[in-house]
Amino acid sequence: MTAAVTVTRGHDIVRLDPGTGETRTRLAVTAASDEPGTWWLSTAAPRTGEDPGRRARAVHRALRDRAAPALGEDGLLVETGRVTTDVRCEGRRVAASTRTYLLVRDRDRVLHLKDGTSPPRSLPWASAAAPGDIRPDDPVVLGPAALLALTAAAQEEDGTAGPPGSGCSSPYPPHDFALRGLVTATGRRHADLCRACELLAEPERWLVPHGTFGTAGRPAAAPDHRPRTAFPRRALLLDSLTPCGRSADGRPDWLAAYCVVDGGEQARGRGLLRARGAPGTLLRETGAACAPARPALARDPIGRESYAQVPCVTTELTAGRLIVPAHP
Repeated sequence: MTAAVTVTRGHDIVRLDPGTGETRTRLAVTAASDEPGTWWLSTAAPRTGEDPGRRARAVHRALRDRAAPALGEDGLLVETGRVTTDVRCEGRRVAASTRTYLLVRDRDRVLHLKDGTSPPRSLPWASAAAPGDIRPDDPVVLGPAALLALTAAAQEEDGTAGPPGSGCSSPYPPHDFALRGLVTATGRRHADLCRACELLAEPERWLVPHGTFGTAGRPAAAPDHRPRTAFPRRALLLDSLTPCGRSADGRPDWLAAYCVVDGGEQARGRGLLRARGAPGTLLRETGAACAPARPALARDPIGRESYAQVPCVTTELTAGRLIVPAHP
């Protein structure tokens, strides 16, 4: 018997990671239902097409050479992919789409995430920076990934974390399975189609019972209500914050990737800084949005990747208050 509604989602993705090398994900999964509220999954033969790996390798080489003075021994993550969606009702195709994209990340900082495979024209850094280039009175600016990390940690501590994927919609194409037009095309209720979208948008959820993850993969941290201000002329910009235990006084410690911004130019930090502070306390020090929202990586406590649109924000913090001095 043919299912009343079938939605097939195909991913063909190549990732070049400085830590793990080149990996490829090629899969196609179908969610099918012949009655409202009930969906089941089945694997389908992967679709063939142009190998995205060639483009990924070319972009990676070009960006690596361009960024070499600032990157040092670190590297860029480059991912190219093609995401296809095919929707059928009673065997008749009612919607279809193909989307290609390019992702470039430096550690957890998203440098580029756009449709198509054209690389960024430039990278943000003019040079490299060391901890000694940071001044104690430098104002601290939270980059998007750092803001998301603090928000997720604060939600976990106070018990306000939502279900996986709650909060902001994801700008990452493999996670962005929109309902636009599907209700009209299939005649199904919005709530019913949401179940199919949830199953197909994030493949890692197929391996665990529904609701297993209790923290918000995409915390609602895009602060559109914040006042706007100019980016400080000089600042310590925290690109990401990763929890790494607690100090003797019980306050959480963080490892921070960073940039030193001076006069509109960014110097990429070599290595990581150690910062200290409770997430809720640090969030209370935040102020205005000082850059437009852009795609940012969010991680939950067990390392799952998700994405949201978040701006940089100013804080009342200075580098001397937040950063733990290195031991001699």
